[in-house]
Amino acid sequence: MVRARTKRAQRPSSKSAHKLVRTRPNSKRKRPYPLKLADKLRQLREGLEMSQGDIAAKVGVKDRASISGYERGEREPPLPVLLGYARLGRVSVERLIDDELDLP
Repeated sequence: MVRARTKRAQRPSSKSAHKLVRTRPNSKRKRPYPLKLADKLRQLREGLEMSQGDIAAKVGVKDRASISGYERGEREPPLPVLLGYARLGRVSVERLIDDELDLP
């Protein structure tokens, strides 16, 4: 019985193993976010004459509230959603993301 305790004590605990892993600094750095993305998403949807519910179904988002958040700039759309918008509108993802490029 004593021998089993000794082996267990020799294994590194989860706390000591965690110290070896690099962690992010506590300061939260914001990554750059396209300033015109929300407006472009709304313009693209309106140009396609689709409702938020329609585009949510086509892009694969489960509810229109998420689409509303993307179009108001409150939420950042994931890459598959951006790809869906781009494919529906027949524009490049770069055109959606780059603030220097306008929609056709």
